[in-house]
Amino acid sequence: MTEVRYPRFKVFMIFILCPLVPGFVAGLINSVLLVAHIATHPRLIGEVHGAEILLMPLLAPLVAVLVFFLPLFGLALGVSLLKVRRSARSCNALALLGAVLATGWVSLFIREVVKHSERARYDDYWLGLFLVFLAALVTCWSTARLFLPKKPMVPYQ
Repeated sequence: MTEVRYPRFKVFMIFILCPLVPGFVAGLINSVLLVAHIATHPRLIGEVHGAEILLMPLLAPLVAVLVFFLPLFGLALGVSLLKVRRSARSCNALALLGAVLATGWVSLFIREVVKHSERARYDDYWLGLFLVFLAALVTCWSTARLFLPKKPMVPYQ
């Protein structure tokens, strides 16, 4: 019986590129909100260029990958080195771990903003942190569910 090799590179790359989907969704939402804001305030029409609105859904995923590269590099490295297989338990654990890593990473940035600003407070960022947690939870769970290899079937003897 031949043993199937674990697709380490594929799993590593999928988890590194995990922020592309929520980044694209965030870019679309920001584009729609910007168009709505411009429509309600016509004096801003000359201030915002059309290319900015059109490029936002394309550039937001790249920015998300750059911002979350370090924590997701660690997660992807751990998943690929430990050869994690798809199961309900591993998908839930990876989702929770990814969400905690992403939220903790954003919290470090928020701490720097609050530390160096007189008007910024931690209370202003709870909703954003909650949305980051939810987005990372859903994204990491779906990535694990869709792309992790299945456990090998053991034939009956």
